[in-house]
Parts: sequence; C-alpha cells; structure tokens
Amino acid sequence: MLLSIQAIIFAHYFYIRRLYIIMIKIALTQLRPVADKDISLRNVEYYAGIAASNSADLIVFPEYYMFYSQYKEVIAKNSEPLNGNYVKKLREISQVNKIGIITGINELYDHNYYDTAVFVNNGELVNYYRKSHLYDAFGYKESDIYTIGNGPFKISKIGNINFGMLICYDIRFPEVFRNYSLNDADMVILISAWFAGPMKEEQWLSLVSARALENTVYLATSNMIGGGFTGITTFTDPIGAIRSRAAEEEDVVYVYVDPERLAAVRKKMPVLKQRRPEIYKL
Repeated sequence: MLLSIQAIIFAHYFYIRRLYIIMIKIALTQLRPVADKDISLRNVEYYAGIAASNSADLIVFPEYYMFYSQYKEVIAKNSEPLNGNYVKKLREISQVNKIGIITGINELYDHNYYDTAVFVNNGELVNYYRKSHLYDAFGYKESDIYTIGNGPFKISKIGNINFGMLICYDIRFPEVFRNYSLNDADMVILISAWFAGPMKEEQWLSLVSARALENTVYLATSNMIGGGFTGITTFTDPIGAIRSRAAEEEDVVYVYVDPERLAAVRKKMPVLKQRRPEIYKL
C-alpha cells in the first residue's frame, strides 16, 4: 500500500514539473530484431500508439529496426531511400499518433547502403544521420556491406530540448559526442544493436556513463535484444548516472528529460566552458 502511494506521488510530481518546466517524455524501446519490413512497421505503429497514449513526446527504436540481415543480397533487395515507402509509413504513423519517432533504417542512396537513423515528427522527415564509424572490430566487418557515413551532425529539437543522433559503434569515439555538446545539444540519442560477447555489457555501461558525464548531456539509448544482441537500453543523466535501464527482455522504458536538471549540472560542473583547445594536439 505504501509503495502504491509513493508511486502515485512520484507520478504526480513529474506531471506537475512537466507542466511548468516543459520536461520531455521519451519512450525507449528494447526489441528483438525483425527480418520483415511489414512486421517492423506494424510493431512501430503498435508501440507508437501505446507511447502516445502514455503522453510520450518521442519514441525511439533500435538500429536496423527496419529489418536486420547480415547478407548483402538481402540488404540490397530491401533497402530503401529516405523518400521510400518505409519512411513514408513512419511519417504517417507519427502524424496519426502525434508523436516523434526515431528508428534505424537500411538506406539506399546513390547505389550505396547506409546504416541510418531517421527522425520523423508531425508527419515529416525532420532529420537523418548516417553512421560515421562502421563496426569493423571483434572479427566483424560492417564495411563489407555498408558505406561509411559523414553525419550530418545536425541538431534536432523535440519540445525545448536540442539533441543529436548517433549509432552504436559511434559511442567509442568521444569526438562525435563533443561535437554535439559544443553545438548546444542537451541530449544525444544513440540507437544500437550491440553485439553480446566477453565484457561487452561492462564496456557499454562504462561508455554510456562516460559520454554523458564528460559532455554534461543526457544520453538516451535504444538497443536490440536477443539474436546475439545484449539489450541494456539505458538512460543516463548529465552527471553520468544511469537513471533507467530496461529489463533483460523486450521492454519499453519511459524517461523524462529535465532542462532544469541539465542547467544545474552544468552550473556546478562547467567542463565545456573550461576546455582549453589551444593546448590540445589532436
């Protein structure tokens, strides 16, 4: 009974703060890979509807969520351009449910294939990001199939929150996070299909904390689970503390981005202002 009362008070507290501080509510999905685009779209529609009914402003899906395959011929057959049917359907789902959507697609552009994140909102494609660091590590070679992207590292906005998008292996490169934080990002959203393996979970948890802390940004992730992927969808605050983590199964985690908390952290720990780029030789 006490826990129920505490839960009600906690929910009411966030509701009031959200009204007056304009906090953003995000749904972070942790889902199994799918091989079929139609199934993917049905799932996106289903989860977007639930998230919208829970007053979320944005829902995030994992890397490769359009479809997952390691076979180049399958990727060649099923990849689509940004103006293709898959993104068109995402735009429709966004408009009907009045919710922003970020997800991973297999993009066809100029006869090349890109591992791409798209952001749609209000029925429009607002932004996209092509993975800038391909996963050529631990015996895997993503560059055998995909072409390396060059961003663009464009800041997007949801409500009053500025954010940048990254994908999976990008987390190992602090420069891309710093690029966003120096360009007024309040948050980085990173979609991922993080392969399981020795110490991979520990690496992930260390990296999400470090990237959020060193840049004083929120870091929201959406990770695949099952099929060789770890899960570990997390939400990390600007002090590097992991505030939410998905269960070890398919899950949706609801989190709040609080601009007041961000401002307080940056006031106490002004590392971005204390940088001395004139003495660094990189």
